[in-house]
Amino acid sequence: MTQGIVATQLTKIYRSRKKQQWWRSVAEEKVAVRDLNFQIPAGQVTGLLGLNGAGKTTTIKMLSTLLAPTAGKIEIDGLDIDQHLTTVRRRVNMIAGGERMVYWRLTGRENLWYFAQLYDVEPRGLKQSIDELLQMVGLTDAADTVVERYSKGMKQRLQIARGLINDPSYLFLDEPTIGLDAPLLVICVKWCAQQPGMEREFY
Repeated sequence: MTQGIVATQLTKIYRSRKKQQWWRSVAEEKVAVRDLNFQIPAGQVTGLLGLNGAGKTTTIKMLSTLLAPTAGKIEIDGLDIDQHLTTVRRRVNMIAGGERMVYWRLTGRENLWYFAQLYDVEPRGLKQSIDELLQMVGLTDAADTVVERYSKGMKQRLQIARGLINDPSYLFLDEPTIGLDAPLLVICVKWCAQQPGMEREFY
């Protein structure tokens, strides 16, 4: 079994219809990623560079199982994402910039419980893990406050805790510093690297 990430002819095309007249529309296609091939060994920290609109975020979303490719194949530790989606999803997570990946009507603690269920996290010890994550990102005092009352920086802190809730082996970062002070990001990355018995890869 190949350890790491392998992408083969990875392609994502967004399809939509554009209205030309009130009675007619035409199909449109936007190619976000075309025939992307790469292999990243396990244990290697990797950066994905490119101009705006080059498809970096789309690629990360496909690798983290949030977006299905139009064509091509992704393997994580030798497991085809299409055939082993649930297993792969337990091994990956993503921390993105912005405020869209948490639920505003839930509290910070409830968000982490919810995403723990989505990632099929073992219930035993989960409460302690959530408390530790909230403490790490400085949200202990706001844990039971609804997220819509959080500042932008607090929402981003919760994003980091959410991205670590399933103890991922592969962690994808997409502009995670938006609205966040740099010292906290350093603390979070160091925390990941220092976990006993775990090797994490950052992309």
